[in-house]
Amino acid sequence: MTKIRIRRATARDAAVLSMLNADVQAIHAAALPWWFKPPGPESFPPAAASALIAKPESLIFLAEADSDAAGYAYAEVIRQAETPFRHAYEMVYLHHISVRPARRRQGVGSALIEAVRSAAAEIGITLMGADIWSFNDAARAFFRRHGFTSFNERLWNR
Repeated sequence: MTKIRIRRATARDAAVLSMLNADVQAIHAAALPWWFKPPGPESFPPAAASALIAKPESLIFLAEADSDAAGYAYAEVIRQAETPFRHAYEMVYLHHISVRPARRRQGVGSALIEAVRSAAAEIGITLMGADIWSFNDAARAFFRRHGFTSFNERLWNR
């Protein structure tokens, strides 16, 4: 049985996060090459990961399985003030979640989602949000297994 350890990412993890992002970046670039850059130094460089880690509203977790980097999640605490159109709200928005291909379907992604949920609960936030691309059936199924439901649909016309 694989032992999964989840911990908050630190500045020392920036290069590992950059490397882990390449897996999900490759999926996106293969599906929408005109929109997403292929994985590489410019798609999520360690400096960008460091900058995110340093932001107080960032919740970034690193998953290790059998002592190897297995995945990560990057979420952001969002606090929106009331507007004439909408009530005020707080949510944790999951920007990135990536699990190494060899570690998928072993509980790594689930453990990352639970870490984000727990961090949100610690600060009194129960609403979580995420976007998925319409081509990514695996991501849609993953999020639905974790209680996410559709609430918005984006359309474009190129």
